[in-house]
Amino acid sequence: MKEKVDDLIREAKETLVVSPNSARHYEEKKDFMLEFVNQEMSKRPDIIKLLGGNPLQMMHDNHRNHVNFMVNVFKYSLFEMLVKIVPWVYKSYHNHDFSYDYFPVELNTWKKAVKKFLPNISASEINRTYDWLIDKHDVMIELSKEQSHFVIPLERKWQEKKGKFLSYLLEGNSEAALKFAKKLIKSYEDIEYFHLKIVQPSLYDVGNLWEAGKISVAEEHLATAIVGRVMANIYKDFPKNKKTAKAIVTSAPNELHELGGRIVADFLEIDGWDVYYLGANVPEQELVRLIKKTKPKILAISVTMPFNIEKAEILISSVRELKDFNLKIIIGGIAFNIIPEIYKTIGADFYAPDAKKAVEIAKQFKN
Repeated sequence: MKEKVDDLIREAKETLVVSPNSARHYEEKKDFMLEFVNQEMSKRPDIIKLLGGNPLQMMHDNHRNHVNFMVNVFKYSLFEMLVKIVPWVYKSYHNHDFSYDYFPVELNTWKKAVKKFLPNISASEINRTYDWLIDKHDVMIELSKEQSHFVIPLERKWQEKKGKFLSYLLEGNSEAALKFAKKLIKSYEDIEYFHLKIVQPSLYDVGNLWEAGKISVAEEHLATAIVGRVMANIYKDFPKNKKTAKAIVTSAPNELHELGGRIVADFLEIDGWDVYYLGANVPEQELVRLIKKTKPKILAISVTMPFNIEKAEILISSVRELKDFNLKIIIGGIAFNIIPEIYKTIGADFYAPDAKKAVEIAKQFKN
């Protein structure tokens, strides 16, 4: 499978070229194109069959994610990410009963939207990518079937503990999950192990189960909410470390996933940082205002969804306008784990693949 993916990445990078001007036109017209695609797809007589009986809203959500993702692909030339993400989209939606035939129909409708709303030259450039995706439809189906779940390898003792914690999440038993965590955690070091060996692997498993169609979105959200409650409660019995330098931890605007950032915030607190944890989807102007007020040394930004990379760049640009603030910006999350080097393009100082590495980077600027 890796050889197939590598060949596709090589071909995409050599074949697909989108100028900054065309990328800008696509972004400017994305809302018009989104509305057009939703309307065109919704009125098809075979739409219920294509969606496998799923509600139209699920299709609309996919279209919104698609156009925002493609904005980032075209703006930053993320064709490697495109190749890696598309088989996952095929797999996850097909596991939720979407027909494989839905994808070329959808892509052809995006082609029509691009031709309708973009200037001819830009439309020609953009539609070269859509033509390429349509041409690779059968390959993407094959790759989606071969794609394995992402699993964090663990030693046996941690596999057993993770399995028990995961069972509580899937049962929706927050009380048992919290009791399990408190029994396991006796020191700050235990908190780190709990995050890295139990929480993170459990959440990957939850995501894999949703992707496979074995749990609902509601069950996935419930599991995530329980983890949040557990993490918010496990510090109550611990003495507070002396706070020194300040750090702000946030998610990018429009990013609704916050647990990755929360783990980073927890690790920084354990290391003795005075942490302002902002959670998900914080408006950039509010973040800038807080930076002016608190004067942190570190800003850590978490980005899970690839279509929020541009949001992170806009946020970083706003922060960089604060000329009197010499703070360092660390970025991480699943979106950057796919293509780490993109952190430089959007103006961050460092990329951290996990919370432990984020703290190692931050230590350099603590005093």
